[in-house]
Amino acid sequence: MLSFASIVQHGLFLFLLVVAPAWDFYDTRRLKNNPTSVRRLAYYRALCAWLWIAAIVACVTVGWRAIFTISAAPAEASWLFGTAWVRYVVMAVLVLFAAAVAITYLQVAWMRLSQQPRRYASSELMHKKVSYAYLFPTTWTERRWWVAIGLTAGICEETLFRGFLLQYLHGSPWQFGLTTALVLSSVIFGLQHLYQDAQGTVASAVLGFLFALLFLLSGNLLLPIVLHAALDLRLLAILRPPAE
Repeated sequence: MLSFASIVQHGLFLFLLVVAPAWDFYDTRRLKNNPTSVRRLAYYRALCAWLWIAAIVACVTVGWRAIFTISAAPAEASWLFGTAWVRYVVMAVLVLFAAAVAITYLQVAWMRLSQQPRRYASSELMHKKVSYAYLFPTTWTERRWWVAIGLTAGICEETLFRGFLLQYLHGSPWQFGLTTALVLSSVIFGLQHLYQDAQGTVASAVLGFLFALLFLLSGNLLLPIVLHAALDLRLLAILRPPAE
């Protein structure tokens, strides 16, 4: 007989697999059709709310230690742990990824130290380049909420799509191999970004796989959380802030 915790975990898995992507896809389409500040703030609040609730549910039913740490036997991912050059290539890719994220912050710090004028991208210009710029903050209130979005995404999405899903798919009842669990959790993470169309969905799945590899190699969620939050928050350094 299934325990209450197991039933909740199954429900959370179905929510992440089906409900959350559909809900977010519908919500973002509504926002795209009427991208007002009121609707953007409502979207930000709803996103933060369900991510925190789902992450707390995952930690309560699974246990925070099981979610935030991972210890894989070499045989579970022999292609990574059993082949030195593959592991070095993966580590190099992760270092380059982290450096690409950090360079934005380093540029900001350098310009401030050298008192050089900042270069920004306007929201209008970015709107022409990407199809989801309607989500970007355009007021100071929205920018403050974007800080909450970035931190929430870093903490809660890593808790759910790396910590919880890897434990859930690799453990009972599915008992998928670790590599299969890595791929499936990354695909589910990509589905959460259906509003970005096919290219963005695939890119998000690839990012999810990189975060999962970082989790696996480091043994805990701290580095994926920091890198994920930094990736989302760098938008505030790229976009031109509104006038005072």
